[in-house]
Amino acid sequence: MAQLPRDARDAPGELRPHAVQALRRYRQCPGLTREQLMQLYRQEASYLHALHRYADVLALVDTFLTRFARQPDSMMFYQMYRWRGYEYYLLGDLPAAVVAYNQALRYLPAREIRARVSRLTDLGAIYSRIQDYETAYQHYLQAYHLWEQIPSDDSLRLWARLDVLHGLASLLVAHPTTGHRSREAGLAEADRLIAEARRLLPRVDISRRLRARIELELGLAEAAQRYLSGRPEQALQILDELLRRSRQLNEPHWRVEILYRRGVAFWHAERLQEAEQSFLEAQAHADEALHDDTRRLVLTRLAQLYEDQERLDEAERFFRKAIPYTETYLTRLQTTRWASLPTADWYEAYRGLVRILLRQGRQAEALQWLERSRARNLQAFRIYHAKTRQMPLHQQQRRDSLVHALNRLRTRLSDPNLPANEVLSLKSQEAALELQLRNLLALPSKPPETPLATLRQRLARLGASALVYFMDSVSGLFLLTTDTLRFFPLALTPDSLEHLLRQVSPIFDPAGSGSIRGARHFNLRALHRLFELLVAPALPYLLPDSPLFIVPDGPLFRLPFAALVLDFQRPYAYDRATYLTERHPISILPALGLLLDSLQALPFSLDVSGLGRARFTDDPRLREVLPVVFRRQPLPDLPGVHEELERITRRFAHTQRWEDYRATEPRLRQAAASSRVLHLASHVLLHPTSSAFHAMVLSPSPGDDGVLFLHELLRHPLASDLVVLSGCNTAAGEVLPGEGLEGLQYAILAAGARGVVATRWLVEDRSMADLMDRFYGYLAAGLPLDRALQQARLAFLKDAPSELQSPFYWAAPAFFGAPRVLPLTPRPSSFLSRSWILLLLLGVGLGVWLHYRKRRRAHGASRAV
Repeated sequence: MAQLPRDARDAPGELRPHAVQALRRYRQCPGLTREQLMQLYRQEASYLHALHRYADVLALVDTFLTRFARQPDSMMFYQMYRWRGYEYYLLGDLPAAVVAYNQALRYLPAREIRARVSRLTDLGAIYSRIQDYETAYQHYLQAYHLWEQIPSDDSLRLWARLDVLHGLASLLVAHPTTGHRSREAGLAEADRLIAEARRLLPRVDISRRLRARIELELGLAEAAQRYLSGRPEQALQILDELLRRSRQLNEPHWRVEILYRRGVAFWHAERLQEAEQSFLEAQAHADEALHDDTRRLVLTRLAQLYEDQERLDEAERFFRKAIPYTETYLTRLQTTRWASLPTADWYEAYRGLVRILLRQGRQAEALQWLERSRARNLQAFRIYHAKTRQMPLHQQQRRDSLVHALNRLRTRLSDPNLPANEVLSLKSQEAALELQLRNLLALPSKPPETPLATLRQRLARLGASALVYFMDSVSGLFLLTTDTLRFFPLALTPDSLEHLLRQVSPIFDPAGSGSIRGARHFNLRALHRLFELLVAPALPYLLPDSPLFIVPDGPLFRLPFAALVLDFQRPYAYDRATYLTERHPISILPALGLLLDSLQALPFSLDVSGLGRARFTDDPRLREVLPVVFRRQPLPDLPGVHEELERITRRFAHTQRWEDYRATEPRLRQAAASSRVLHLASHVLLHPTSSAFHAMVLSPSPGDDGVLFLHELLRHPLASDLVVLSGCNTAAGEVLPGEGLEGLQYAILAAGARGVVATRWLVEDRSMADLMDRFYGYLAAGLPLDRALQQARLAFLKDAPSELQSPFYWAAPAFFGAPRVLPLTPRPSSFLSRSWILLLLLGVGLGVWLHYRKRRRAHGASRAV
């Protein structure tokens, strides 16, 4: 054992399996000290890792932590948690890797500053893989500033500096806009950091092997910086030299990384044949790659290259190979905030396969793969909440405790002025809580399938059709009816669609303001053009007055489909236009799979619960509970909320209403469990950088701040048949690739509600109140949800004066979900109530008179006798 190399990388490959067996036998020997045993565990982990037996390393670490739990050695526990984090990183369980590295930092003695710097850079690398680039940047920055505290006599001080410089440069190459930079500034900063690291490298006193690894890492970052800056030939020179140097190391994963980067550099240089050769060589050695993410990237890039060359069969084959790696990552990130980060990268393999299948005319397969990728996170949350209801009581209590802690923590994270140290501490706690929640309830490892035959049966029962959109370099419209599937190519790209939306109204310009007066004047010509491009091809196949399900894609989530114009006379003659809502009741879905939702219906004791807040200006506590980002301007009062709630609850027999100081988060949770319809009316606050912190303002109560965030809604089961979000921008949010529009309506659907009515822009109070009152009237009359909203719009248009005919006033609310008839109990009208009372009094009076008359007759008869 004394002759066995301590580091498995220094041992011959044929020796490593024998070394593992020898180490295990040696651990059984009597008389070993505690320190010797710990070192044997550490050494065995090194050899198992070298053999790529990562799961065995995790099992060994768990055994070690259990065996020595009563007398933990801080440095040894630090090292074992570090092993655990690294193995999870390689296996692709990135949330678990974050938690393990944070645990390692907790065991690290305060004097070990250099080791702390290294672990912070490791966490930066993991968050980069998660694609949470801003959190990664904060970890790198903290390591960068902490480096100065490393004692000058630490022989590895400069090596730690190198590690930080390389990590920060790699982050800026992968995501140049990190830290609110421009793309050019980010790439220039990466170049500066790489140059500084190059100057530092000759001064670092490290082993030859470690020096070679650092040179390779810096070279890869430098090559990427060169081809992204438009200098691919320089990148190729760097990569050719790296390939030669990598042969000196007995670590084959470098070859895969370098070959992949060479392929990308050749692609940037438009040397496509050489790019193909490099990608193919990388793919041939993919088993040697360090982790699955590299394999995913190689396969996806190769497929994209073949797609650009119109070699569709080969492109299809490699997109299909990339998808299982994508699904592994998405499953492990599922039900965490990381899964809903705004990036299309995770879904590129799916979307690429859909493009290929469409070009090959295989529309049915294309639609099924598109559905397989859509709203995965939302549907995972719905499964999560459905299973939560079936948990034993002690598990539910544990879950509620974790959710409460997580919500409080994220509320603190919404403050943009938090010090960096506090942000990273909160992020560490957030990761641990998320992992505990994930492990509390195992979710399916595969996305739910959506058989087209089953969807058709569902559409047949509803007498409906579905329009499913795909906006990409190949754009199209799928029309699914009860008996067939049709596909219509669309002459639109995401960019041309954005241009058309801006022509409709400034309200659809992301860089503009949705509150300016001109936003109220919708351009009917642009709405008609959108109708011609998006709906007209399918219109001949749609039965008039039949329900229509629409699954948008990308910018289409912001389009008010109900306001699309079939014909018009002048661009602003609203009373002479024909709208799509006049022909079809419309429901918006993030995925067709929601039509097959198997959530069990619950019994409700109440028809409608209304919660609303009207008064804000006289509340001195409001500034204290609102997150910092929302304190810039005072919130105005909403005087129409009281009348709105009163009119709604007056329509039904079993209702409750909580207003102002009584409209609290606990009452919302109570109402969500007992009410078929939940109506919320208050200010909605839109966070400038993160949809997770969009919020609705209620009233504080003991233990709750009264600010209901989107991330809180996601975690609280909400089983109502319908939730109405009455207010401005209640459906506003970032469009997430594969998920849809991440507004409050998304969170409510994810929490388990069967349907949501929410608004897409700033609404006008009086017209919105009128529209909602009509909507509830049609619900009380027994109409399905989609048709009730349709008829409310039509009735509004019929009665509204000309100045309120613009779609601005009536098209903002949309119905999200699958429609149904709600078994609500209308309250008898006041006239009928008075009539019944009068009849009752008449009946009582008649009874008294008859009784009196009977007694008089009986008395007269007795006197005659």
